[in-house]
Amino acid sequence: MIARLGAAALLAAALVGCDTVQQAGQVADKASICADALRLSGFVPDVDNPRQAAEDAERTAAELHRLAGETPDEALRDALDKMSSKISELNPGNINPGNVARWVSAKVSTAENLARACG
Repeated sequence: MIARLGAAALLAAALVGCDTVQQAGQVADKASICADALRLSGFVPDVDNPRQAAEDAERTAAELHRLAGETPDEALRDALDKMSSKISELNPGNINPGNVARWVSAKVSTAENLARACG
């Protein structure tokens, strides 16, 4: 009887430990995702090379979308998807100094929302 209680206690402790390790892993994953996402959210297109800037925007948006798929955090996933969509707005036809200045200004609130979701 005592051996069974001891085994049950060990099993319970192991399960609590596993849960703690899993939670720690989720925090580390979120931190890693956020580090990548915040770096990517700093994307600014090169107006001197609209075609390359559009390709870079497409890659950046795809990477943000990939990160969104990796997180179980709904607020973070939503913020990543919104940033991905914002960056996806860029194409060779709308990458010029005036449009990019307005786009960057509008992107600021999207980036702030992402930073809050990471907080």
